[in-house]
Amino acid sequence: MRFLRKAIGPFLAFALIIVLFSGCAGKPGASVTAASVNSSGHLILTLSSGSTVDAGYVVGPTGATGATGATGPAGPAGATGATGATGATGAAGPQGPAGPSGFGGALASQSSLINKITPTIVYIEASSRFGTDVGTGVIISASRGYILTANHVIAGASSIDVTLSSGATIAATVVAGTAGRDYAVIKLNSVPSSLQAATLGSSSASAVGDYVVSGGFALAYTPNPSFTFGIISAFRRLDDGFTYIQTDAAINAGDSGGPLLNMAEQVIGINDAAEVYDNQGDPVMNMAYCLPIDEFMAAIQTYVG
Repeated sequence: MRFLRKAIGPFLAFALIIVLFSGCAGKPGASVTAASVNSSGHLILTLSSGSTVDAGYVVGPTGATGATGATGPAGPAGATGATGATGATGAAGPQGPAGPSGFGGALASQSSLINKITPTIVYIEASSRFGTDVGTGVIISASRGYILTANHVIAGASSIDVTLSSGATIAATVVAGTAGRDYAVIKLNSVPSSLQAATLGSSSASAVGDYVVSGGFALAYTPNPSFTFGIISAFRRLDDGFTYIQTDAAINAGDSGGPLLNMAEQVIGINDAAEVYDNQGDPVMNMAYCLPIDEFMAAIQTYVG
């Protein structure tokens, strides 16, 4: 309505002026000489007599802008959408194969095993008219001074000297031996009270893949024995008709007669030989042979008790 008034106000004023100027209003004998709209929006007519006439409201003043109304309250929150259905749990996959068995310390340091077996390993020098053969032996009776070795180390010897881990050298004599199976038992002529003996195990209780340690005086290096580590590669029957424990643990000259040990620190064999070349003369590696202790355990018990 305010805008309509603003629009028609000037038109009405103009029409009224025309009417007045034409003599349709005002006092007789007076004419309108001027017209104006004052600040209140009233039409003021000036007559020829000099007087003014308020002709009334023509255009209202512009009203002040109304204050902005307060913000209305927030509308209600929309409804929460429905939660999607949870997908079904997938079926469990098949169980994977069992992992490999733990090594049981076999690949960890074997220092405790070596520390225990070292005092039982002896260095042997067997002299004959052909010279001196050297090899290794392992003490199997501390109280009586019996030592197990390979027969080829002491065969034909006129004298045998045994050097203990203490450094003492004591003469020894042959008690038993056989060239066929290549084992021998010798006895110290005097038995020190500090002697220590190895623990004997069972070769038949061993299996291919078992970890083993071989000890001996490789290449006749003294005063301490050296050790190699490997597995039982096979139980091999050779051309001599005997079965041997084949291992990839290195065995060299001077190791003959030394012990082959399992991880329980038990002697299960005696170092005997190693393949160096095959039948065509090609080098062979990691094929060593040990005498299974079960095959002469009865003889050991006969002489040692």
